[in-house]
Order: sequence, then structure tokens, then C-alpha cells
Amino acid sequence: MPAEPSRGLPPRIYIPTLAAIAILFLGVMTYLVYVGFDVNGSVFGKAGKPAVQAAAPSTNVEGGGPPAAVMLQIKTLRDRIAAHPDDDVAMTQLADMELAVGRFAQAIPLYTQALKVNPHNVAAQTGLEQAKDGLREARQ
Repeated sequence: MPAEPSRGLPPRIYIPTLAAIAILFLGVMTYLVYVGFDVNGSVFGKAGKPAVQAAAPSTNVEGGGPPAAVMLQIKTLRDRIAAHPDDDVAMTQLADMELAVGRFAQAIPLYTQALKVNPHNVAAQTGLEQAKDGLREARQ
């Protein structure tokens, strides 16, 4: 009885093709991790710049307050709101920043205004409740 012909690729073609696909896949994944996570070096040592950079010293004024970068962001958001008074996203972002530094009284009117513009803004609703709770706790 004659032997049936085998189906599929012969091993001399299949194995190198599989190896090439695996190497290509690992190369693409390595590149994506490198680009996406800004990975430098390897498990064997550092390369180029350090993976974790030291934080820049704070440039706060003598009496405290938010860092200069935060103050710049606040100014940018205030300018954006002045140019576009119906921008509920900018109002919510500014209120979130005020909330983060503990300025509950300044955050509440911003959240309220954002909710007047867009009553479905869930971030503003949540932030307003957090600001009210924070203000209540601060008064106690």
C-alpha cells in the first residue's frame, strides 16, 4: 500500500518560518515597550539616562503654596475659561486643581458653574461633593 502524502509544510520550512515569526514578534514587542514606557537599559545595567530622574527642587515661595508648574497650569486654565466661558471641562479641571491643594471654597463655585453649563458632567458632580465634604470637615 502506498504511503499517504503528508499535509502541511515540511519541517525544514516550518521550523525556520516559526523562528523568524517569533523573533519578529519579540522585536516588535520590545520596541513597543521601549517607546511606550520610556525604558532605558536592560536587566544587565543602565544605558543613557537614568530610568528614574530626581525631582526638581520646589520653587515655592517662602509662605508655601503650589509649585510654579501648578500655578502655570492654573493660569492657563483661567485664560482658557476667560476665552471660552462655556468650557465645562476647563472649569472642572481648574476646580480639581483647587480641590487637590485644599482650596475647597474656591473649587465649589467652579464645579457649580461647570454643572450649569453641562449638568451631565460626572467629574464635576463628584468633585462638587468632594469639595463640600472637604469644606465641611475643615470647618469642624
